[in-house]
Amino acid sequence: MTADRPSAQQPLARYLDALRAAGASPATVRAYRADLGQYARWLAAAGVALDAVDARLLRRYAAYLGSLRYAPATAARKLSAVRSAHAWLRERGLAETDPAAVVPGPKRGRTLPATLSRDELDRLLATAAHEPRDLRDRALLELLYGAGLRAAEACTLRLADLDLERAELRVIGKGDRQRALPLGARAASALDRYLRLGRPRMACAGGVREVFVSVRGRPLYPSDVRRALDRALRRAGLAHRSPHALRHSFATHLLEGGADLRSIQELLGHASVSTTQVYTHVSVRHLKAAHAASHPRA
Repeated sequence: MTADRPSAQQPLARYLDALRAAGASPATVRAYRADLGQYARWLAAAGVALDAVDARLLRRYAAYLGSLRYAPATAARKLSAVRSAHAWLRERGLAETDPAAVVPGPKRGRTLPATLSRDELDRLLATAAHEPRDLRDRALLELLYGAGLRAAEACTLRLADLDLERAELRVIGKGDRQRALPLGARAASALDRYLRLGRPRMACAGGVREVFVSVRGRPLYPSDVRRALDRALRRAGLAHRSPHALRHSFATHLLEGGADLRSIQELLGHASVSTTQVYTHVSVRHLKAAHAASHPRA
């Protein structure tokens, strides 16, 4: 993190180290590092040390972010980084007060996530696949939709995490939390074809633990997932969507099919600590039954 004043740099850097140690995703740590770096530079320009920040100054910073015309979600994240850092400093005894405690965050408009209809998904996943990359892309997209995975979760999925015989997989999600998921029939079939006919033909894939690899044999990045989806959308004549749209579609179609919200939350791994405690009693057998009864490609 870049900062112009050591008084801001060192405590905020300690907070980032703690955030990383607590299991925050690399993307979250990168975003918070940039956000707190921006905050530290603003404090330096204002001639204010971090331990001298009060609620009035934080309101000025919130107004400053508003003047930059960030999207509400971006401004909210930037303020969230600052608020979390101040709260952490106070909890650890590194600051006498938490000035952010009395400064509310910006209101964020609620937007419906982008989804694909069932007909659009049938078109997206209907293309014949024979070449190694096509077999990989088909299996990847079937899994993103059939199991509701995040792109990063698909990229880090390992061969040891798959159990095609039992139609299950194990996923490591945000905060290094693991969850067991049922694998739908079409996703399992596409994965089986890719693992038998596609992955062995990828260069140097034999020494890589991850399920999905590039044509050169390296593990995929989320950017590779976006490109794979873009190719499939163009072939199907569909509008641009992000990989997360497949995850949203997964949840939407389960809900429309009658799955209960608690099962959907567990399948998505969408849980804070308190939410996770609510869902700990939901068994994999129950999740498999809800998935099989509600998901179009189960």
